[in-house]
Amino acid sequence: MCIAAQLSIGNDILHAAEAVDPAEAAEAAVIKDAATEQAREREINASEDPSTKREAEIQKGASRWLDDPNVLNPYGSARLRYRDNNGDSGWGDGGSRAGVSFRYQAIPRYWLTFRYEAGFNLFTRASYLLDPGASAGEGDNSDIFTRLLYLGLETPHLVATLGKNWSTYYKVAYFTDRFEGTGGSASGTYNAGTDGGPTGTGRADNVLQSRFYIDYFPDGWGIKPFNLNVQLQNNEPIPNTDYNYGTTAGFSAIIDTHKDFTVGIALNWADVPDNELAELASSGIDDDAVALLVGSKWLGERWYTGLTVSRLLNQETTDENIYFDGSGVELYSQYQVKGPWWLIAGLNALVPDKGQTQAGEYKVEYGIIGARYSIDGFRKMFYFNARFDNGRLADGTALGNTYTIGIRWDLDKKFNWRPH
Repeated sequence: MCIAAQLSIGNDILHAAEAVDPAEAAEAAVIKDAATEQAREREINASEDPSTKREAEIQKGASRWLDDPNVLNPYGSARLRYRDNNGDSGWGDGGSRAGVSFRYQAIPRYWLTFRYEAGFNLFTRASYLLDPGASAGEGDNSDIFTRLLYLGLETPHLVATLGKNWSTYYKVAYFTDRFEGTGGSASGTYNAGTDGGPTGTGRADNVLQSRFYIDYFPDGWGIKPFNLNVQLQNNEPIPNTDYNYGTTAGFSAIIDTHKDFTVGIALNWADVPDNELAELASSGIDDDAVALLVGSKWLGERWYTGLTVSRLLNQETTDENIYFDGSGVELYSQYQVKGPWWLIAGLNALVPDKGQTQAGEYKVEYGIIGARYSIDGFRKMFYFNARFDNGRLADGTALGNTYTIGIRWDLDKKFNWRPH
């Protein structure tokens, strides 16, 4: 290559480099970081567990803990829907709730917390088969019921609570429990026609929990503080029976990267006393209840996807309240088409093991597509879901497709004052 040509190429490279304005590049980086942070905030607000946002703040470090104010936060969420399934249609609640949370700094870096949250079925009671997450819980037929009620202690690296609270298992299950008015059928979260309270996989009853944040990864690894969660229950009723579990223990571990990719594993074990097994055989229970869940989630500025895979033993029941062993998978994805418009898609599938004859022809198998018009992240939205169902009841009855339109409208008010 001649010297003139080399000089020409060199000049082109130099001019291209000079064309990149450092100020513009810095501004573009700031805009991108703001968009990414907005996406993270959006997904946090979409979680059913209201403590998710606080836990995200904890991960940002302990430097703000002395300056954070005390907070009293009344809040509510109106969730109404119109649903049609094979001509059976009507308006109903889709998980409406109202509550209050409180945080008070008792001594520097130590916060006392309280939360009470009530659910409402003022239009119709939620249908477990179509929306298990909105279930009031086994045996609760009231129009107003307790969803959450707990006391807690927060420190920069530990959150401990006692009462009725979202489980350690749900820390992974929520990766895919994101549909409005449906979903959550294949992870084992809302098992046996309940809200997961007695077994400890959903909104766990009378549970003692500890959630740790361990920051031991080197900075260059790009991994946020490791999240380890432990819970214990005792002597809770076995759903749809006259017997009780012994000790119930739950564990979950979450690793979250700065690239917004997360992996998690959750295990919940509920002891069935040996002297009860003979009496429980007619219910399909032949051993302890075990729920294992592995999941991942990944988000970008305009998209989110989550996947969970479950292994469930003596955990889930058919529509006839017969327990079975099986495996499940849930997938949830969303994509921002333009402005407030989002497309939603995913599936739920839960199949009994071969040889589980007591389950009959029961299976969970459906795909979902839908759209959202979102306001203020996902705190306010109008939505449409079409659930294409290939599931069956134990006697072989096909469930049929379900079409839902609805609204979610979250409101809250925070009252802050500085610790003395």
